[in-house]
Amino acid sequence: MLSALRVQSNVLRRVTPSTTQVRFISNSDSSTSHGDQRLEVIRRVLFESPARASIIELEGEALEKHETIERAWKLHKMREREQRQRTLERQFRAMSLAMTELEKTSDRLFKGALVKSRHTTYPKQAKIPSETPSPHGWDYAYKAPEPIV
Repeated sequence: MLSALRVQSNVLRRVTPSTTQVRFISNSDSSTSHGDQRLEVIRRVLFESPARASIIELEGEALEKHETIERAWKLHKMREREQRQRTLERQFRAMSLAMTELEKTSDRLFKGALVKSRHTTYPKQAKIPSETPSPHGWDYAYKAPEPIV
């Protein structure tokens, strides 16, 4: 198959400082045999860039509608960003207040909260919430253990 590729195509190499590009140029009609069609498909898939849809030029009322929708979308995204920023600021203030209260309450716990340990602590051990159900599902046969009396 490789020899057929050499016979059917010339290989052009263009070397630039950052990349090397290889382009196959067919010397014969690709419809001559079954093997040629496969090589042509391989060439197309590997070396041709995908076709892009042409850009639609908007005019008049359609352009005005498009720009209005774009502005509304940007406003929506800006409000989402600001909401997230306010939430983060509120969380940081709450964390700061908690650390101040901890410092007033117990110096030992405050210093322990500041130390970066190699061992994991509760929040790091907690399961990260996910939107997907458990792969094991629900255990319908589970029964609570009987208390020992």
